[in-house]
Amino acid sequence: MTKHAAIVGAGIMGLLTARELLSLGWRVTVYEKYPEMEYRNSTSFAAGGMLAPFSELESADELIFKLGMSSIELWREICEELPAPVFFKTNGSLFLSHQRDKPHFENATRRIFHHVKESEAQWVKVSDLEPELGETFDQGLYLPREGHIDNRQLIPLLASKLEAEGVRILFGEIVQDLRPYVVETAKGSLLYDIVVDCRGIGAVEDTADLRGVRGEAFLIHAPEVSIQRPVRLMHPRYAVYIVPRANDHYYIGATSIESASESPVTIRSSLELLSAAYSVHKGFGEASIVEILHGIRPAFRNNAPKISFEAGLVSINGLYRHGFLLSPVLARAFKNFLQDHPVDHADQIFSFTRG
Repeated sequence: MTKHAAIVGAGIMGLLTARELLSLGWRVTVYEKYPEMEYRNSTSFAAGGMLAPFSELESADELIFKLGMSSIELWREICEELPAPVFFKTNGSLFLSHQRDKPHFENATRRIFHHVKESEAQWVKVSDLEPELGETFDQGLYLPREGHIDNRQLIPLLASKLEAEGVRILFGEIVQDLRPYVVETAKGSLLYDIVVDCRGIGAVEDTADLRGVRGEAFLIHAPEVSIQRPVRLMHPRYAVYIVPRANDHYYIGATSIESASESPVTIRSSLELLSAAYSVHKGFGEASIVEILHGIRPAFRNNAPKISFEAGLVSINGLYRHGFLLSPVLARAFKNFLQDHPVDHADQIFSFTRG
């Protein structure tokens, strides 16, 4: 008899979990609180789509690096299955600093080199990789194995593919309660073989130690700029990324504010992010702002993800700012667990409460 899973949350974690369960022959129903016309308001659409495990070594635990390296190869597999091309690049990233931030930059790069081989983090002449940045920056750290993906292209394509293969995505369906084997909505309660909680920050009231970390960013159109790979600029308060997208669009982000506020983006954040972009390339001064983005990232105390199990109920949460970096490998780890296959780093990402 075919098993039936309910997934609560159609962000990137929920969709990739649905993909893995579908590959096992499960029936899958996904509950998404946003109506389809408002789906782009979810946090997954506000992300930068950075696949940057080496960069994260500057501040994150080594677990994030190890999981992230496995994830990049899974993204290749995922993108090949999509019904249309998606903007996905693996041409590395460039880590830069202005002179005033050199002490912070040296500390950050020292932490990166502590974990990786010289071939995986290379000092380069900036003009050799990004000619338009050569006048402002002489030397930078090139991380050749990093990548990026346009999440705003990806998510609708992935959702459409899953629906075409039989996954039911119930948009605008608010889950009032979930518990082992049961999902309850205004229409009543339904039984499943397993319930998977992928609500992110929506699970904060039901998840111990979960907190919100606010991220803010800008999507801009800058036809006077030609940057081929993500640029990370050293900033005293948080990482600033400039991420290329198709048709002269760029993602400028992202703040990391210890807050779960859903208020509009502040003037301070706007000035910091846009001024940082302008300091990298003066062409951003003539860019037009396409969209102002913000989202609340779910994070545990150690900023590492966790898959929590009990009979009939699984929670996958705490991806922090690593949603696109980690979601493929966490979904695959969940699948491998269901098949009794070995899972790398299981002792660090799995938690069993009972059953």
